[in-house]
Amino acid sequence: MNRKVLLVDDDVNLLESFKRQLRKKAEIVTAEGSKAGIEAAARQGPFAVVISDYNMPGMNGVDMLRVIRHGSPDTVRVLLTGHADLEIAIQAVNEGNIFRLLTKPCPPETIEKVLDDAFRHHDLITAERELLEKTLTGSVAVLCDLISLVKPEVFGRVSRILPYLRGVSKRVNDPRPWETETAAMLSVVGFITLPDSLINKVEKGRPLAEGELQQFLGHPAFGARLVAKIPRMDSVAAIVAYQEKHFEGGGVPKDDVKGEAIPLGARILKAVVDFDILLANGMPKGEAITKLDRRKGVYDPAVVAALAQVIQEQARYTLRKMHLHSLSPGMIMAEDLFGTRGEESILLIAKGRELNETVIEYLIDNSRTIKINQPVAIIEPIAT
Repeated sequence: MNRKVLLVDDDVNLLESFKRQLRKKAEIVTAEGSKAGIEAAARQGPFAVVISDYNMPGMNGVDMLRVIRHGSPDTVRVLLTGHADLEIAIQAVNEGNIFRLLTKPCPPETIEKVLDDAFRHHDLITAERELLEKTLTGSVAVLCDLISLVKPEVFGRVSRILPYLRGVSKRVNDPRPWETETAAMLSVVGFITLPDSLINKVEKGRPLAEGELQQFLGHPAFGARLVAKIPRMDSVAAIVAYQEKHFEGGGVPKDDVKGEAIPLGARILKAVVDFDILLANGMPKGEAITKLDRRKGVYDPAVVAALAQVIQEQARYTLRKMHLHSLSPGMIMAEDLFGTRGEESILLIAKGRELNETVIEYLIDNSRTIKINQPVAIIEPIAT
């Protein structure tokens, strides 16, 4: 359990007093003033609790805690204030920015009790979030495995874009990378409404007829409606819905949302998917980035710049040939894997698919009834 506490005040003597008082209850870090508090939260966090004075030079405690909340939403925030600042501080509590409000001078037993309450509150927040994420992650994984087995050529795209998407998400300081990655995994749900011939044209970057284009542009809304039926997936559904939205406002949905009002995850997804389509059609990575950059108004420039950085810092890969029983999660298919049953050829796993335990078990089970040429070609990333 996290028991790190950040104390922020412009009174050095008060900070030392609190530190002596609380050192047996928690790991204490002190910061003199709001600027130092923000820096400590960024560099030494995450903290379970931040206790801050209100009246400090430069930035008051409420505004500082609001900044910390943006970067670390699970951190419990406690405010110390004098009577003169009480009305402003009460407003901050009512707005939901502060967990507890303490008035100066604060008796030692009071602050210790508040700290115990703050730890319990933090434990509840993190436990609920972890349970939610694990439950939803498991549900999403099952759904994605089903899609990958039914339409392997479609889900191969998801495996290919995830490394780029994760890197871009990190570089643009995505506050909810889990939602962005989950949306990417579910972005192809709407493809189940599209005929294989249309999907093939999209994946190969071929021009679509007007009727085909309208049919294709309907898949984000369909997928978003399905995702929205899962509890607490509203933000993920919004990313799925806006994955074909242009930065300047074009694309779908046809509404007034544009620029940074488009969900960040959708802006990332739009760029990395189109980048992958260019790569799938033989375009070198550098040239593909340049092409995205020249499509003014289609992509968020900050996202394209971050994608260029990801490409420059990308891991190296090694190509290997392995038998099915030697495969392990995290490996990536280097080529489409087909099986044959009589005269029939069946696509089992598409090129670029990242393997997990379910997929490996699926391949091994099918190898008992379907002829699969072994060894199979896989690639493994090597950190540089």
